[in-house]
This record gives sequence, C-alpha cells and structure tokens, in this order.
Amino acid sequence: MRIKGVFWLGMMALGLALAQAPKVDGKIAPGEYAKSYKHEKSGITVYWSIVGDTIYLALEGESKGWIGLGLLAEKTNKKQGADQYLFYMEGGKLVALDMYQTKRTGAPATDDKEGGKNSILASAATYEGGRWTVEWSRKLKTGEATDVEITPGRKLILLLAHSEKMDPKEEHKKTERWYVEDFAF
Repeated sequence: MRIKGVFWLGMMALGLALAQAPKVDGKIAPGEYAKSYKHEKSGITVYWSIVGDTIYLALEGESKGWIGLGLLAEKTNKKQGADQYLFYMEGGKLVALDMYQTKRTGAPATDDKEGGKNSILASAATYEGGRWTVEWSRKLKTGEATDVEITPGRKLILLLAHSEKMDPKEEHKKTERWYVEDFAF
C-alpha cells in the first residue's frame, strides 16, 4: 500500500509540474512554454501554454517600435473582426493594449471603446537593443464580442505585426503585417 501511495503522489507532482503556468515576467526560460511557432518572414516567434481556462502567450522578435499579435476566427474582409494585442514602451514602461478591428483596414480601437474590456490578465516585457520579449495571459473564452474565443486545436488566422516607431497610431504604410492561415493553439 505504501508504495502505491508514494507512486500516486509522485505522479500527481509530475502532473502539477507539467501544468504549471509560465511566469509572466518578460523573460522566456528554456521549457517555460509548452509550444512555439517561428514565423520565418517576420522573425517573430510565438510561444504559448494553456493551463486550465487561461492561455499564456509570448512574442520574441526584432522591431524598432511596437510589436503585436492578432487573431481572426475566420477569413473576413481584411482585418475586420480581429482580436489584437499591441505592445509598446512609453517612458521605459510596457503599455499592453487589448484591441478590436472594427473596419477592414486602419487602426484598431481598444476593446473598451468597442463594448468590451481589457482582457489581458497579466503582462510584462523586456525591450533591449531593438529586441522584444513580451509575455501576457488571458482567458481562452472571455465572453466578449471583441475577443476571439480560443479553443485548443481549432484553426484560426494569426496576425503578426511590428512598426518602426513606438507610436501605436503610426501610419499603416510604415508598419509590417503578416497573416498565417490555419494556425491552431
């Protein structure tokens, strides 16, 4: 009996270790995230782990300005309907925006201006020498029309972007954007 109990406790500890949430501190430790995807054209790597009802995300990439990620549940008219997350530094501090794309082109609006709320639970970043490491978390299902519901294994369209300036209102002609179809967390 004692051996079975010790074995069970060991298996439970292993399970808890595997399901441990990444630390949202702006640094990515080896093995911290369950999965990753490197987008070759942009040089941006997306990391993620799903723990319970929460997804932990991270981006690493080079940019002189802001960096961002967006999600579309299905192909629409350009970016219309995209759930977007944009990160920039202001006065040495991270500004993390949860945004929604109301029109097919142009700048997105913050969720709170479109009937939602900021769904970012935690965020942190390091930005050194033009290199970003940004981490954040949110619920898989926020219940908001401004957020895409994330279901593990369900295909989405992933949007990646960055800018030459830290200004989130930077003219679109000076930003770079990429679409990745059939992406799944």
